Amino acid sequence: MQRIFLLILISAGFLGTALLAEEVSFIATGDVNLGDREFPADLALRLKDVNATRISIESVVDLRRAQEILVEELKGAPIVDVCNALIGVTEATVRTDDTVLSLSGRIEAKLFRCESRNGGKSIRGKKLFAGGLTMGASASAEFRDDCLYFRLNDLRLAPDQLADTTDAKGNVEKVRQVFFETANAILRRNPVCPELPPELVSLSPAYDAGGTLELGEGGVGLFFRGSIETSTEAIIDILQVLQSKKVLPPPPR
Repeated sequence: MQRIFLLILISAGFLGTALLAEEVSFIATGDVNLGDREFPADLALRLKDVNATRISIESVVDLRRAQEILVEELKGAPIVDVCNALIGVTEATVRTDDTVLSLSGRIEAKLFRCESRNGGKSIRGKKLFAGGLTMGASASAEFRDDCLYFRLNDLRLAPDQLADTTDAKGNVEKVRQVFFETANAILRRNPVCPELPPELVSLSPAYDAGGTLELGEGGVGLFFRGSIETSTEAIIDILQVLQSKKVLPPPPR
């Protein structure tokens, strides 16, 4: 039945897009969860016949619209706001060349002496450093537990004013260290996990690979590869999607 089902999809031109024999694609728009927020994203889903009981699946998530929103929002609030440091992004650009994300821009940073008070509380004391810095960084994603976990691999900072003393160089390094550790802590808490459109949740894919890829000129995309066990429920759900898109005729009344 599964092979017949795939042939039906191909002959119908699954959402108008036919690929190689026994391979079809599905395109949808929706949202992707990044942290505790939802951002607009486009999903391309490719299904390919493997055997009588299994179909391979590849999901490509187009994050270019989310990329634009995130870059703008990065500039709206401090990334680091702790007792001894206040660091915010003032300019940001994110690009990818498939395996590596490149980040560039500018940050404004302030360092303070953190002073202890009675009761275990700490308050900001004397300002030790304040200035703008040009930023360059690279990041990558690791596929783990059906999700992509991002991390900064390196962070390079160049202060507007030349750091020509030991104290000045130490302050720049402190900014780098605090920003690097805080950014990675945020990324660890917010993996990106693939989600199918509601009408296809019964597919329940098992993913075994994932990563980043370039879409267009430096646009950020994600891919997830795996397989699904075919079942009557899954087949019915996908056929209903085809009928709702008017690719297949509606069920008889």
